[in-house]
Amino acid sequence: MVPVNPHADSLEGERCYHRLTEIADKPEGALVLTGSSQTESVVRDAVQAGIRHLWIQQGSDSAAALELARKEGLSVVSGDCILMFAEPVASFHRFHRWIWKLLGRLPK
Repeated sequence: MVPVNPHADSLEGERCYHRLTEIADKPEGALVLTGSSQTESVVRDAVQAGIRHLWIQQGSDSAAALELARKEGLSVVSGDCILMFAEPVASFHRFHRWIWKLLGRLPK
């Protein structure tokens, strides 16, 4: 995992990149946790960096960002909370995931 934040130089002693395009070893995917007004810019950076898979955290998506991602052919998960899927899934998130599985609403 590589931290990216335009307002930080380090995070818990680890280098923090300001943009996705600054990362030398390009990741295959990125988890986007931004304000929805900033997400379209992050999607542009992902495209420029050659990142093809995005998880846009629930509440971070915008219509413009999702449209750009679709137009660029990115694989995107949006509208879902990563904490329901990042192992180990605990507490409320485990219950929420179970309910969604029961209802057939888990993303594929």
